[in-house]
Amino acid sequence: MNRNVHQGLHGEGFIHALACAAGFTTARMNLDLDGVDWQIAHPGPRGTRRSPRIEIQVKSTSAPLITDGTIQHRLDVMHFNHLAGPGFQVPRFLSVVIVPAAAEHYAICSDHHMRLSTAAYWLSLADRDTLPTGTDDPKSVTVKVPLRNLLTVDTLGRLLAGDQGGATR
Repeated sequence: MNRNVHQGLHGEGFIHALACAAGFTTARMNLDLDGVDWQIAHPGPRGTRRSPRIEIQVKSTSAPLITDGTIQHRLDVMHFNHLAGPGFQVPRFLSVVIVPAAAEHYAICSDHHMRLSTAAYWLSLADRDTLPTGTDDPKSVTVKVPLRNLLTVDTLGRLLAGDQGGATR
C-alpha cells in the first residue's frame, strides 16, 4: 500500500475507533466530494439536543510542525473552504491525526489492549472566511490547530453537544 494512503487510512481509523469508544455512531462518506470523511452522531438525545451529529475531515501527518502550542498544518484551499465559514446544517471540524513515522507502530497489540498511536486534534473553521480560488490565488493555507484541542472521548462528546470549549483559530 502507498505510504500516504496507509497513513491516511490509519488517521481515519483512529477517529472511527475514538467515536466507537465513546458509544457514538459513525458513517463514512462513500465519496469525498464535499470535504467530509466521517459523520459522527449520538444515537438519541444528548442534553438538550436530539440526535446531534458532526462532520469531520481527517488529515494525518507523521512529521508535525509544532510551534507555540499549535500544530501548523497546510491545507489545500479547496479543503479549507469545505470547512470554513457559517451556514452548515451540521457542524464541521478538521481533525489532524499525528501518526508514527513507521507503519508497524500504528497499532500495538497485547493480550490486554490495543494502543493506537499517537493522537488526534480538532479545529473549527466556522469563524473563518472562505478563501478565493482563482488561478493567481494561493493553492494552500496554513491552519493552526491548538494542542489543547486534543480529541478524546470527552471532547468528542462536547463537540456533539455544541460546546467547543473556548477553541481558537
